Amino acid sequence: MPRKIREFKAQLVREGFVYLPGRGKGSHERWRHGLLGKTLTVPGKDGDDAPLYLEKQLAKLLIILEELREDEES
Repeated sequence: MPRKIREFKAQLVREGFVYLPGRGKGSHERWRHGLLGKTLTVPGKDGDDAPLYLEKQLAKLLIILEELREDEES
């Protein structure tokens, strides 16, 4: 069973993403991470299922983020 958008957003907050108010149209929201310098567009309302492509995008961004954090520690 796919997770809900609200759970997806909660993970974004835990990972350090920041909501950019007024940047999306309709039910779309923009989230940005300071280290990545990239934004992620989250479509839908909190009760909707998170699309698979969005889960894959976040997984790729988290891998890049982990690499950046390891480089900072070195």
